Amino acid sequence: MVTAIHRKTIQNSITLRGIGVHSGKMVTLRLHPAEANTGLIFYLYKGTQKIRIPVSLDHVVDTSNATTIGDGSSNRVQTIEHLLAAVHTLGITDCIFEIDSVEVPIMDGSSLPFWEGIRSAGIRVLDETIEPITIGNPIWVVDGDKYLVMLPSDELKVTYSIDFNHPLLRGQSYTTTLDESILGTDILPARTFGFLKDVEALQARGLAMGGSLDNAVVLTDDGYLNDTLRYDNECVRHKILDLIGDLAVMGRPFRGHLIASKAGHALDISLAKCIMSQVTGNELTQFKSKRVPLFAKKQAVR
Repeated sequence: MVTAIHRKTIQNSITLRGIGVHSGKMVTLRLHPAEANTGLIFYLYKGTQKIRIPVSLDHVVDTSNATTIGDGSSNRVQTIEHLLAAVHTLGITDCIFEIDSVEVPIMDGSSLPFWEGIRSAGIRVLDETIEPITIGNPIWVVDGDKYLVMLPSDELKVTYSIDFNHPLLRGQSYTTTLDESILGTDILPARTFGFLKDVEALQARGLAMGGSLDNAVVLTDDGYLNDTLRYDNECVRHKILDLIGDLAVMGRPFRGHLIASKAGHALDISLAKCIMSQVTGNELTQFKSKRVPLFAKKQAVR
């Protein structure tokens, strides 16, 4: 039996500012409290326009380098996963995000600044409740040698493996439970990572203009460009961060054992869609089984 938990929002509005990883320009992100059942909603400011973009699977429009949501036209907000990982960790179900750019600021490349910012704003427990997503059967998605599985579990945990063509990232794996404390100390501070040769190619195309050693772990051909790491296996921990942030697009808390190998944003969102498809079907079936007919059959009159 799934136990419903209380919805939450933030107690006070906060403002976060940082560089956009692609534009290299300063981005202002404001978080505001919201009423219960509002969900998570971005308002993108473009000149005098205020464009509403809900955080939902239906609004995911791109997963090539980050998770991007849009309103069905040309209006988009990208790189939402680091913010959402912090939101999920703290149990925030209802919040308004106002942003003046098409990308969430990269901050230090992790979820830590968002987590600390939300905690400083305070968290308000709402009267309304929400049921966490749980599954009764394994769900998986596969793309070549990449796969992502969710197994039934009463708690949230993960087993993640990466295998890049790099001497330090071959066969790196990590297994852990993912309660709020572990997420906050062991996962959310892990920074995004990339390869120096790829960063140079992206910048030649006018992308990753805000990327630097201040907000990313950068790998050379045989080592790290950074002087220090936050964890010996920081890269695989960041992949877990991305996975949690991507699955948070489902808009509900979730439980299960996640098993991933070489996954990424596209596979994360594919799994989220499969999960919601099964959960929606199961919940509709349960609802139908509890319905009482409005009219009993009448006996024939003789």
